[in-house]
Amino acid sequence: MKQLVIFGALVFAPFYMVHSEVPEHCLLPQDVGTAPASTAEDFQIMLYYDAAKDLCYPFKYLGEGGNANRFTLERLCMRNCSAKAEEIYPVDESKACHFKKALGECFGTYLRYFYDPIHEKCKKFHWTGCVGNGNRFIDHQACNATCAGIHDEGSEDEEDEPDTPIALILGVVLGITGGIIIGVVIFLVIQSK
Repeated sequence: MKQLVIFGALVFAPFYMVHSEVPEHCLLPQDVGTAPASTAEDFQIMLYYDAAKDLCYPFKYLGEGGNANRFTLERLCMRNCSAKAEEIYPVDESKACHFKKALGECFGTYLRYFYDPIHEKCKKFHWTGCVGNGNRFIDHQACNATCAGIHDEGSEDEEDEPDTPIALILGVVLGITGGIIIGVVIFLVIQSK
């Protein structure tokens, strides 16, 4: 029996320690709140902390009520709730300049910038809208202000950074092709009369 108690303590101690370090409001379930009658169609995108996954995820907050497990930024959510916050969003933001780019786990497409410390420059990437790290900046200027001059040794080849998105190129080509086809059809209709 004594061995069973020791085994149980060893198994559940890490679980208890992890959850006892997380503030109570971070353990609350996601709560979308209620919508005020005057703004029934308005909502805000907020983040809640998922203690089981130790990550923050977006949700539609309706505007009133809800609970304290609601944050405006992933950085704030992780820093308030996660034990690994310093590894992902360090207090000294320049430490994050050494992190690899993190694309995220959602399905959005948001233009952001990350710092490549091997090639010493800020580069564009598309973030999915949730889950990432501190090496993600809203614009080139914020990236440079935080990371300029930071260098890591490495021999990785530099990724190509396309200036024009492939979707834009494809849209222009299809638009021109469609215009030509419509022009030819109109020309043939006029010629047949």
